[in-house]
Amino acid sequence: MKEETPLALLQRAYGDILRVLRQLGYPIDDDNFRDTAPRAARALLDLVLPTAEIEKEVDDLVARSFTARYDEMVISKHNVCFGVCPHHLLPVIYRVSVAYLPSEKVVGISKLSRLVRLLARRPVLQEQLTQDLAEMLYTRMGSRGAAAYIEGLHLCMAARGTEAHEARVVTSAVRGVFKDQPATRQEFLDLVTTPPLALL
Repeated sequence: MKEETPLALLQRAYGDILRVLRQLGYPIDDDNFRDTAPRAARALLDLVLPTAEIEKEVDDLVARSFTARYDEMVISKHNVCFGVCPHHLLPVIYRVSVAYLPSEKVVGISKLSRLVRLLARRPVLQEQLTQDLAEMLYTRMGSRGAAAYIEGLHLCMAARGTEAHEARVVTSAVRGVFKDQPATRQEFLDLVTTPPLALL
């Protein structure tokens, strides 16, 4: 028997959720719920990329690095992206800043934003995402040091439970020079925690 695709499995699962909503008294047969199961399935697959796709894109990103005569801090800050909490499968809105100190290789500036968005598209804890970003920029780029700083708005906390919609979860991770030299770490934190400049 042919294995069901992820989309087909999710559509069936969301069909079960709709039947639960019917038991709760909601009219799932009216127009507002028409095609909800396939739409919801596609939406989740937009938020969670296949691991093989993520790994391939990360490999391609690192392979497209190039040599540059630059050994100062490179920062990509305030990247807004989305993920999914593995505890409740509810969305998380992240604001992510990453930095590295090049050794021999640098990546295009847009690639840093792409890396952030790729690794966020997993059902992963914010703490793990933070560690993964710092580790990848340190080991895969062969840099002298790397750092990541993330603020997360977790809908599992904002829309349910404590309903703490004003709360942000903050995590950071440092490697190499950022860990060994407090002044370098503080410079990074000072730069990424300042508000973004208004664009003309």
